[in-house]
Amino acid sequence: MNDDPVKLLAEYLRINTTNPPGNESRAVTFFQDIFAREGIETKTYESAPGRTSIRAILRGSGAQKPLILLNHMDVVPAEKQEWSADPFGGEIIDGFLYGRGALDMKSLGIMELLALLDIQKSGIKPCRDVIFLATADEEAGGKHGIQFLLENHPDDFSAEFVINEGGFGISGLFPDRPVFMISTAEKGLCWLKVTCTGQPGHGSVPHGQSALEKLNAAIYRLLAEKTPVTLTPIIKRYFHNLAAGWDFLEPFVNDQKAETLERILEQTGLIQMPQISAMLRNTISLTQIHSGNKANVIPASAEATFDIRLLPGQSLEEYLAIIKEKMGDDALRFEILAQSESSTSPPDTKYFHLIADVIRQDYPEALVTPSLLFATSDSRLFRKHGITTYGFCPAVIGLEDIPKIHGIDERISLENMINGTRLFTKIVKKLCLE
Repeated sequence: MNDDPVKLLAEYLRINTTNPPGNESRAVTFFQDIFAREGIETKTYESAPGRTSIRAILRGSGAQKPLILLNHMDVVPAEKQEWSADPFGGEIIDGFLYGRGALDMKSLGIMELLALLDIQKSGIKPCRDVIFLATADEEAGGKHGIQFLLENHPDDFSAEFVINEGGFGISGLFPDRPVFMISTAEKGLCWLKVTCTGQPGHGSVPHGQSALEKLNAAIYRLLAEKTPVTLTPIIKRYFHNLAAGWDFLEPFVNDQKAETLERILEQTGLIQMPQISAMLRNTISLTQIHSGNKANVIPASAEATFDIRLLPGQSLEEYLAIIKEKMGDDALRFEILAQSESSTSPPDTKYFHLIADVIRQDYPEALVTPSLLFATSDSRLFRKHGITTYGFCPAVIGLEDIPKIHGIDERISLENMINGTRLFTKIVKKLCLE
């Protein structure tokens, strides 16, 4: 088989696993064919038609508990007319491979695949089972993926350590050294629907009691100002570490106060970066509004959907009370569509230090730091079961490419795909062959 990571990723990107509907079984066939040719044991799990996950296992000596290399096969939608390249074409342009999933997270899936194959081909028996696990439905909360697997087949996924998505190497933060972020925590999730009723009527006779008008006013009150900065332990450590390259953080290092950090980030403009701001606050994004079905009819109801992300240690109940108070209308009804708690793994483990040591072999000047994933991933359910889980992809991406995740023209450089695969394989070998 061809072990070229770029060619494998290009082939994988051409498999459209947009969720909804997912159709991850197409990607499962891709992985099954590879593992079958290499004689590696696999097992598939179908939670619904077309919603399949796959496990491949390389048996070890059992001296240590298993390692899981976790990835998800589904991707968010992409509109072809908005992109510079076909989002499902796997096209190479100016040294970059374009496609939905290039960063989130089919590239890491290929790195995990090739790390497993490399150990198998080495002929050395690892000290633990190495499990490659590609799941369905992560982008919609995991009901048909990781949640189904851990509820129905928990014995298949017993492990000591899991590597998943959540952190990258970043260039551009410092002028001369990359920053590798290893996600040891992630925010909690709540998808909230707010419905408003009002007086219907003819569009030519406005009366001021329209459901849509009332809902719009409530939304404005809610989103008029950002939530305050909250300095969690993981973010306190994150910015303390960044002070190694940002001298202007020294006042914060000295007093460790949230107001000092906020003042510095305001003065430098860093607080304006959405990714920085999201690490420091509970966030709420308006993602959908629905109302009416005709231009000349005042609708009787309107609804809005919000994506809420809460920092570790924050109470959803208390935050919802704040939302209701800010929106300030008794005609509103609130419904939680989905929710999950924030999750953390300890950063001071032998696994963190091992990964950091291997990174510095390839990047001696790199800063390696624990970080917070401001989104939600499958990691949360492994952490819930007490399994240490880190998010880490060893690609070094530029600041300009971060917004392309779930955005337009998602891409990874060929150099990063090749170097990232090599580095990831070194890390997995270190975890499994000592």
